[in-house]
Amino acid sequence: MTIARNYKEVPRVEFGFINLLRGPAALLVVYSHFVGQYLDWIHHTYWLKRWVDAVIVTPMAIVGQFGQLGVMVFFLISGFIISHVARSESQGRFAIRRFFRIYPAYWFVLAVVFVLWRVGLPVDATDFDAFRDWRNVAKLVTLTNYILAPQHVALGVAWTLQIELLFYALILLVTPLIRRAPIQAMLAELMLVTLCVATSRELDDNWFLLAANLTYLPYLLIGQVIYFYWAGGMSGRVAMAFGWMCYLVAVYGMWEIHTSFLNPGESRVLCLILALGIFAWALNFGNGWGTTWLARKMSDVSYSLYLIHGPIGLLIIAVLHHRIGYGNAALLALISVLALAFSIHYLVERPAIELGRRCSNLFRVSAWGVHKTGESR
Repeated sequence: MTIARNYKEVPRVEFGFINLLRGPAALLVVYSHFVGQYLDWIHHTYWLKRWVDAVIVTPMAIVGQFGQLGVMVFFLISGFIISHVARSESQGRFAIRRFFRIYPAYWFVLAVVFVLWRVGLPVDATDFDAFRDWRNVAKLVTLTNYILAPQHVALGVAWTLQIELLFYALILLVTPLIRRAPIQAMLAELMLVTLCVATSRELDDNWFLLAANLTYLPYLLIGQVIYFYWAGGMSGRVAMAFGWMCYLVAVYGMWEIHTSFLNPGESRVLCLILALGIFAWALNFGNGWGTTWLARKMSDVSYSLYLIHGPIGLLIIAVLHHRIGYGNAALLALISVLALAFSIHYLVERPAIELGRRCSNLFRVSAWGVHKTGESR
């Protein structure tokens, strides 16, 4: 993909490589739950898992049966694309659009989880008692359940949404710097994350939980560094230096909070290396492929698929596993959640995004000091 070298201009382009990555990243998470982790939970095996473990998972020390790899790719994508968006949208417009991008689809799937609990069919949750207290429900609805003690988890994959929201908040804080001085923006972001991690045990449990979530932000900031280099806001040497700084802050977070991530079997660094290789390849060679119909459609539904596959897919497998066999149950679950993901995208997610665009028209002022160029679809 051609590198933009004039940072004063914000090119309006379709990032085909982002389309190419989103669908497979979501499918990696689906595989980790449907095949890798489900079979481990029930202490069974299957030919596909045996083959994948022998050829890929064990030799390459893949963490979480590809789930963490898929999440890491999503983090890099978010760091890249959100940094681009922040340059051309006012802070009010940015906040409104991100709200409608994240919450409506999440609320819909959370409602599905609640219904499953009410009828006695919980699968993808660890704490359904949270639904019994309105204060806990309020935390679930607002996605603050991961940063307010005690934690209550009703949707297994929602922890990554909290990290996305923290990244959006960080972007809002440094938006003026992102537009005019990306180096200063990176310094401010890394200093803030480092300060929070360093003081994680100095205050209360809520502050510790916030710091624990912030330790993931360096992965998104690496995606931001790649964007700044692509957009012409940093030279190659400066971008490399900031990449290493992000890595060191991530490792610092492991030593201070997530010490289990230092073990080779749980290493997020190995996930990051693999994700960076995939991301770099797609950035350089995948833009054309990402403009195909299939890549675009899978990109469109990736968020809904990410949300719904656990509650519904794992339920289908658990109910049908011993009736039609694991392989048939897993295939039926995959087909079902793909169909549901398309439905949620067109009936919930897409209308919400359009509503967000209309509401954000109140904040149509473009970023100061930059000019938009080119066309977008």
